[in-house]
Amino acid sequence: MCLLFPIMVYGKGSMRDTVRIQVHKQTYELTMSVDSAKSGCVPRPVIVSVKLTKGGKPAGESVFPLPGDCPDEEEISIEGSDKGFTIKCSYCEDCSLYIGYAQFGYSERLDDFVLTGYKEEIIDRWFPESKSKIVEYKFRPEKPFTLCAFSIQAVRKLIHQNIAQEYEITQTRTGLYPVFAYSSKKGKLLWVECPVEFMIHNRGKNRLSVLDHPSYYGYANEVYYKLLDNNPSKRWNRELIYRSEGDSIGDYLDFAESIFPNESKRFIIMPRIFVYKNPDFQKLFEDTVAVMARSHKESRWPVAPSSLSSGQRKFLKELISGDSLRVRFYLDALDRHHAVNVPLDTDKRLSSFSDK
Repeated sequence: MCLLFPIMVYGKGSMRDTVRIQVHKQTYELTMSVDSAKSGCVPRPVIVSVKLTKGGKPAGESVFPLPGDCPDEEEISIEGSDKGFTIKCSYCEDCSLYIGYAQFGYSERLDDFVLTGYKEEIIDRWFPESKSKIVEYKFRPEKPFTLCAFSIQAVRKLIHQNIAQEYEITQTRTGLYPVFAYSSKKGKLLWVECPVEFMIHNRGKNRLSVLDHPSYYGYANEVYYKLLDNNPSKRWNRELIYRSEGDSIGDYLDFAESIFPNESKRFIIMPRIFVYKNPDFQKLFEDTVAVMARSHKESRWPVAPSSLSSGQRKFLKELISGDSLRVRFYLDALDRHHAVNVPLDTDKRLSSFSDK
């Protein structure tokens, strides 16, 4: 039988909770302390400390901050059970309050307590009176998840690892040409649109939603490009996402696109890589721009590979080397948003530019 003696001690900005558990005639004591004191008018992160003793001697400890800006001390506690205990913690993410229940059970093989189950209650922060949702997760970590490894951040990492198994995202080769934008008033190239095409395959058992406005990392944020006069740097920037229709661009997503189990869909983004402050780029493409300006009335030109030299192709590849794509998902079954970063392959973006 499990002997429970809860002790609650409230101090200024702190809380303490203790339970005692008897397993195989050994008495374990689990103590949780929470510090949410303020430093002047500035709130400090809520720090949770969980300490385990066996027969009065230290047997394990985990200290971690709670993420988000809305942890509620009423939702932070521990509870003993037969041969185990449950740690209850809350945190915020986007517009939701998550109340997590981490269940630990005693492992005779390890002579330690390991995570045996985890579930979350999800509450809408803007409509707390609406019905909450309970989601249970089944973790299969490579090695047992002990108390010493426990934190909300570590559990969230396991959740994201589980979510990542629900889909596969791969960059695909595109036959679309880059588009150069020229300003006759400034007499220089303003930006180059370099297409990114990718495929998402839903390999889970539930509907997956691809959200609008993914993020792109590169010289695509014009606000920062304008501000940083001497040394423009790469930044994240939101982009429109389009449906891919063969070798052409379809409509853009104005909210979300559903992908059902065992279904695959292709998408395209066209980030604008700004170059008007890059003198080396302007000099290298000077002759090409002059030819294009004489032969085109419009100021936006799809550029064929045959019109560029090997040096120009190399320079363009170096310009977008190291860029990344961040795609956002929503999983109905878990009621959770998820984002994944995809490092981009320049050869797949400019596959027709590759030297033979």
